[in-house]
Amino acid sequence: MLVAGAAGLWPLRSARAAQSPSPLAPLQRGVALGLFHEDPLWSYAGLLKEIAQLGASHVALTVAYYQEHGGSTQIFSHPRFSPPDDTVVRTIREAHAAGLQVMVFPIVRLVHPRSDSEWRGTLKPESLPAWWHSYEQKLLSLAALCQRSKVEVLSVGSELSTLDTPPHHAQWQHLVAAVRKQYRGVLTYSGNWDHYQQVGLYDLLDLAGMCAYFPLASRLDVGPVPVEKMTAAWQKKRVELEQFAQDLKRPLLLTEVGYLSQRGAAAWPWEEGAQKPVDLEEQRRCYQAFADAWAGSELLRGVYFWNYYGWGGRASIGYTPRHKPAAEEMERYFLREAARPAR
Repeated sequence: MLVAGAAGLWPLRSARAAQSPSPLAPLQRGVALGLFHEDPLWSYAGLLKEIAQLGASHVALTVAYYQEHGGSTQIFSHPRFSPPDDTVVRTIREAHAAGLQVMVFPIVRLVHPRSDSEWRGTLKPESLPAWWHSYEQKLLSLAALCQRSKVEVLSVGSELSTLDTPPHHAQWQHLVAAVRKQYRGVLTYSGNWDHYQQVGLYDLLDLAGMCAYFPLASRLDVGPVPVEKMTAAWQKKRVELEQFAQDLKRPLLLTEVGYLSQRGAAAWPWEEGAQKPVDLEEQRRCYQAFADAWAGSELLRGVYFWNYYGWGGRASIGYTPRHKPAAEEMERYFLREAARPAR
C-alpha cells in the first residue's frame, strides 16, 4: 500500500475580512471517522493508521451529541453513543501520532424523532433561546478541548438547515465569537448539499464547508451507471461550487463525500437507511468520478470521504470504503493530489 506524508494547513487571514480564495493552499486529503463505538475504552488507533497509509493528510473525528426530538431544547452527550471527552482526547492524540491532522466534527442526532423525516436538518426547538444556550455550552466545551489538544480544524456544526439561515446570523455571530475566544484554529461549518446556498454564517468562518451528497445519476437509470456519466455530473457541480466559493470569497471544503456500496448509490448517496443489494463496483465508480472531476482544482481546499468507521469488506452495504475497491480509488486520488507541485 502506498504511503504519502501529511500536508500542512495553509495560512488563513481573519474571517472577519472577506477574502478571495487563494490558490496556494495544500489540499486537506481527508477521511471521516465516526467515534461511534459504544465501548469508551475502544481504541481507534488501528483505523487511524490505515487511513494514514491510504495517503490521507487529515481525519475528521465525528462526535455525536443528542437531543430528544426536533422540538427539544436540551443537547446532551448520550451515555452509550456519544464519546466521552477522554475518548476524544485520546483519539486526537492517536491521530497526530499517525501523522494525521485533525478536524473535530460535531453533529446533532435525535434519540426519538417524531417522524421518519425529522432529523437535525429540520429542528424546530420549542424555545430558541434555550436551544442556542444548550448548543453553545456543548460547543464551547468542545472548543476548549480542541485547543488543549492542538486540533487543526473545528466545525461549529453540520446540516442544521432550519437554524443556519440569515435570520439566525446574530446567534451564530455570538457563538462563533465565543468559540474563537476558546479556540485559535481554523473554523468551518457544514451546510447540507441541497441547502448550502442558503447558509448564512460562512462570512464568520475560515472555510465554507458542505456535505456533498449530490446525485450522480437518476433513479430511473437502468443497469450500471457509466463512470463517464457520473464524472460529467460531478464536473457540472464543480463549476457551480467553485463559482459559489469565488462569490463568497471563502475557500471550499467538502466535509462529507460518501457513497453506499449498494446498487443505486449514485442516485441517492444520502439515503443511509437504504437496503439494496451489495454493489462494490458502483461505489468504486462513484469515487472514481469524484477524483476525475475534481482533479487539479485550485479552489477546493479539502475533501473528507465518509465514513471509515466499521469493518467494511465485500458483504458491507454501508458507506465505509474499508476493505473495498473504493479505498483503492481514494488512495489513488490522495497520492495524485499529494504529488502535485506547489501551487
